[in-house]
Order: sequence, then C-alpha cells, then structure tokens
Amino acid sequence: PYIARVYDAGATERGRPFLVMEYVPGVPITRHCNDQGLGIRARLELFIKVCEGIQHAHQKAIIHRDIKPSNVLVTSRDDQVWPKVIDFGVAKALGQKLTEHTIQTAMGQILGTPEYMSPEQADLAEHRIDTRTDIYLLGVLLYVLLTDLLPFDPKELRSLGLHGMLHKIRAVDPPRPSVRLAAVGDQAAAIAAARGTTAAKLVGRLRGDLDWITMMALEKEPDKRYQAVQALIDDINHYLRDEPVAAGAPTTTYRIHKFVTRHRAEVIAAAMVLSALVLGLGGTIYGLVESTRAEARAVREAETARQVSDFLVGLFRVVDPSEALGNTITAREILDEGVAKIDRDL
Repeated sequence: PYIARVYDAGATERGRPFLVMEYVPGVPITRHCNDQGLGIRARLELFIKVCEGIQHAHQKAIIHRDIKPSNVLVTSRDDQVWPKVIDFGVAKALGQKLTEHTIQTAMGQILGTPEYMSPEQADLAEHRIDTRTDIYLLGVLLYVLLTDLLPFDPKELRSLGLHGMLHKIRAVDPPRPSVRLAAVGDQAAAIAAARGTTAAKLVGRLRGDLDWITMMALEKEPDKRYQAVQALIDDINHYLRDEPVAAGAPTTTYRIHKFVTRHRAEVIAAAMVLSALVLGLGGTIYGLVESTRAEARAVREAETARQVSDFLVGLFRVVDPSEALGNTITAREILDEGVAKIDRDL
C-alpha cells in the first residue's frame, strides 16, 4: 500500500518506455511533516512505512535509485495517513525487464538527484549498484526528516562542479545529524519548533541512537551499511521501544541505560523497594553498632571506675596504722605517693 500502483507498462511505437501509475493527491513527505508539526516519533513511524514500500520493491527485484521527498507523497484516506513512493523512472530491474524494452543506462550517465545520490551512483560504477543503494538514499531521507537539512549543503555541493561534487559524495563523510543541526545557529530554533521542541532538546534527542542509525545507512561502503531495508526498520523500531540499536556501540553502560529507559516504572519501583531495604538494613546495622559501642563504653567506664577505686584505695593505704608503723603521714606525702603511683601504674 505504500507504493503507487502501476496500472500498465509498455513502449510506444518509437520504442519509448512508459508506465501508467496511480495518481497520488498528496504532498512531499517533508512538507507534510512540517505542516502537521510532527514530532520525531511520528516522523519515524511514517518513515518506517516508506521503508516497507522500498523493501517490497526490493523483494520484487527492483531498485528505486531516486528516493527523495518529492518522490514520497503523503495522502490521507479513511482518516489514515499513507505515504506513497512514486516515480520509478530511473528504477533498475535485477534480472528482469521493467517493460517490454529494457531501459538501458549508458556508462557515464548520472542517474538520480545529486543531493540524494549514493557514492556508488556518483562513481558511475553501474555494476556496484544494488539494493543497498536505496538504503543510502533512505538514510538521506531520514537525515532530512530529522533535521530539515541535507547531509551536504546543496549550494556548496553544486558549486564544486561536476567532478568535485561527485568526489565529495564518494569520499567525504557528512556530519552527524546532531552536529549538522547544531552548526546552523538560529535556523535550528525554527527547525526544532516544527517538531514541537527546542533546538537544544532536538540536538540532544538526535545525539546517540538516531545519529548512529542515520550514519550507518550513509556509510560510504555498501558492505558497512544495513544490508537490507528490514534491518533499518528493525533498528528504528528498537529505538522507538528504547531497546539497544544494532548501529550503536554495544557497551554494558549503553545496554543498562536502554534497559532502565525501557522499564522505567519497574526500575523505579524496584529502586524504591531496594532503598527501603537498604534503609532498614542500615538502621539495623546502625543500632547494632551503637549497641556495641555503648557496651564497649560501659566496659571501659567500669574498668576506669575500678582503676580509680584501686588507685584511691592504694593511695590511702599509707595512712593505715599497719602500713604507717606509727609514723605521721602528711597530706603532702599522700599526694607525692599518688603522683608516683600514677607514673608507675597508670
């Protein structure tokens, strides 16, 4: 349902191929998203439908090769929004004929729109073009849906001339969406407003998973991209469900963060229970420690009292008639004896 229907195909008497396709009374997908003020989640859900349409074409062994906003129209039907992929005019059939007369592409001819062109399209190596070319173009479309910006500035790209433009597409990695958005200054505020958020929040939202997903689709080498559109769909669904994405670095911290985000309510409840247990255990341990300290204090105080008692008893023993032997003991002598006992015994 996400591809405009083809009613007829063939060739004219002069050999020009034609397709008779469904008329789609819609607007480009980027215009629809901005007119409706769709947030990031709604844009991604719409993008997934586009990917499903391209995946269906791939299953029929057809590569689109010119995926861009003007070729993805959004229409409403039965209170539902339907994206429709149109214009298979530069599509390539894999092992079958699109029409009675196969469309032959001459070596050296550029097919596609430069701003949305894949590296393999730019180096004119026709034999390298396969379904992963469409994955790159979907990556560019995703980039635009997220930021309203192309990976490369169109004016700057076209100012390089044909060879410079093709070289940049082939060899230069575009900035990540979050970096590209942060670099446009005041323009970022308007872009974020169309998504119902602020520039700072949008940059933060893009940083991480969405950057990784987009840049994996935009890898220069086809072997490093998603190998099928379904893999791209799966990663976006992982993101929407707060699950780890295949494009991201699978670190333990990242996976824990995703788990906590995905099960926020359960984690909060578990944390509250754990906190209560820790606090209860802490209170019990504190009580035991204080009890032990009090007991130790009591023992020390009892020992101190015993030592003081023994000291005093021993101190005044000198005045005992049996000890003094009839001698007169002065208070000074008692105190001197006490000082000597302190130095000697305590």
